[in-house]
Amino acid sequence: MPKYGPVTAEHRERFQDILQHAFALESGPERDEETTDPAGNDGDGDDADEADDEWPPALSSPRGVFDDDGRLVSVCKRYHLDASLHDGYVTIGGLGGVATPPEHRRKGHVRTLAAGALAEYREEGVTIVALWPFSTPFYRHLGWGVANKYTEYELPPAQLSFARGAAGEVRRLSPDDWERLRLVEVAFGEGTALSVRRSERWWRERTLGAWPGDAAPYIYGYERDGDLRGFVLYTVDSDADGRVLNVQLLAHADEDAFHGLFGFLADHDSQVDAVRLRCATETELLDRVDDPGAVDCRIESGPMVRLTDVAAGIEAYPWPEGVDVEFLLSVSDPLLDRNDGQFAVAVAGGDATVEAVESSEEGSPVVAVDDSADIAVDVATLSQLVVGSYDAREAQRFGELAVRREPLQDPLADAFPGGAVCLREFF
Repeated sequence: MPKYGPVTAEHRERFQDILQHAFALESGPERDEETTDPAGNDGDGDDADEADDEWPPALSSPRGVFDDDGRLVSVCKRYHLDASLHDGYVTIGGLGGVATPPEHRRKGHVRTLAAGALAEYREEGVTIVALWPFSTPFYRHLGWGVANKYTEYELPPAQLSFARGAAGEVRRLSPDDWERLRLVEVAFGEGTALSVRRSERWWRERTLGAWPGDAAPYIYGYERDGDLRGFVLYTVDSDADGRVLNVQLLAHADEDAFHGLFGFLADHDSQVDAVRLRCATETELLDRVDDPGAVDCRIESGPMVRLTDVAAGIEAYPWPEGVDVEFLLSVSDPLLDRNDGQFAVAVAGGDATVEAVESSEEGSPVVAVDDSADIAVDVATLSQLVVGSYDAREAQRFGELAVRREPLQDPLADAFPGGAVCLREFF
């Protein structure tokens, strides 16, 4: 039976070969410095943290599924990220680099990989695990729910001329300014769930460094009276349609910094034909530009989140004072048996206690979801409620939340109001 476990130095070359085939197929089977470790997430991007001789890497933990002969047949990378949640910062998991060679696909290896990674995170006390999916339906079937959507803009730089004239100064920065950048990053992410607070090593090696095969980003900051109030990281690509300035990350602490940075991007009008950037879900730029028709604006589905432990997630949730309720909760989880069943939930004084309701077989949770529960939900929707992607009423309309006892409607609406959620970091 295939088994999940850490990838040791013995399997390092095989691990990297699997990643290259999955995410840099066009580069061919021969690896070199430009193509070693070509993927840092489940969809695209590179990961520089395996480019040196350090193993296991400092920024990620390589994991895999091994067949009965000990061959590595599927791989992933486990990250630990410092992210905002419920008015504080917690450690969340980041699952990236999920890959299986074509000769080993459709044998359930990714399912084994995901279940093993989630169990390991749970043992570490990590309740939320995020990923960037190659396919949203694929991971929805494994219990992940979309955390947030995002807006992608592409527009001529001249359309940003509305922002010119800010009072501050834009100047070039370096990776040594990472602490100043982090202060702006934290201010920009205030009030937004899953906003990541990067470590020094992450800033230097991932955010500000050159990944294999790519150029390092330009780093510019907007200062006012010597105080850094915003920054932008970008690269420039050329294609048949001309040059495109790709904004990798932009953060601002106030409206003046917003204008300073966008005015700076507008001043590239003699060098690039278009500016491309991603924002949290909004269409505000269409209200600011002179010609909205010149702006390509798309809303797209983004990263996904999942609970590793239903009981721990509910007990850690900040239940508001005044919501004192008891209910029987039925949860369906397609991947983790311990989450798939019924739970008795009691909330009082802002704290919740959760107990699994056992079946006739001693010690095993009920697997079947029946109509006796007051509330029924799948683990993906429950995860979205916990991080704030949905409020309780949206979860009933768009997700898989069913409230079968009417008096619970208002307390649930008070307990799960939803909020701003945006995971911007790729892994």
